[in-house]
Amino acid sequence: MEALDLDSAGYPGTYKLIGGRVSLNFINTVSWPLTDRRHDWLSSVTNVHRWATAVDLDAHGIRPGEIDSIQATRATITDLLSPLAHGQQPAKPAIEEFNDMLSSSNARRSLDSTTLAWIWRDQTPQQTLLDPIIVDAADLASRRDRSRLRHCPACDWTFYDETRNGRRRWCDMADCGSRAKSRRYYERTKA
Repeated sequence: MEALDLDSAGYPGTYKLIGGRVSLNFINTVSWPLTDRRHDWLSSVTNVHRWATAVDLDAHGIRPGEIDSIQATRATITDLLSPLAHGQQPAKPAIEEFNDMLSSSNARRSLDSTTLAWIWRDQTPQQTLLDPIIVDAADLASRRDRSRLRHCPACDWTFYDETRNGRRRWCDMADCGSRAKSRRYYERTKA
C-alpha cells in the first residue's frame, strides 16, 4: 500500500489509507494518538484537499479557518468508533455529541425522486466534506456485528477487516506488522 502524498511538515512518518472505510481513514489522520509522537495529517488546507481527493470526497472551498472544526468533528467520530474497535462501549457524551452531528447531516440528505439515490442539499463546503464521513461512521457504529472493526495493536489506527477469514491484525503488514515481527524475533534471539 502506497503512502499518500501529504505534506509531513517534518514528521518522519507517512500516511496510508488503511481503514477500509472513509470514516476510519478520517480518524486515522492522526498518527500515534495520545503519545508524544502524535502527528495531525489534516493540519493544512492542502493536506485536507489531498486527503479528500484520495478518498473521493470534495473539499473544494475549505478554508484555513475551518481546520479546527474539521479536527473537532474527527475527534467526535474517534470518540465514537475507537472504543468500538477496542471492544468497548463509547461514552454516552460522545454518542450524544455524535448524534447531534448526525442529525444535522441527515437533515441535508434526501432521496432523489428519479434515481432514488441519496443526494445532499444545501451544504457548505465543510458539510460537503464531512457529511458522508459522519453517515459512514453511523453505519459502522450501528451494525449489529462489529467484530471486523479493529485497531492496530502497534499504532492504534482503526480499520475494517475485509479479509475473507477475518483475521487481519495490523493496520499495514509492511509497517506495524513487520516492526512487531522484528521485535519478537529480536526478543527470542537475544542472549
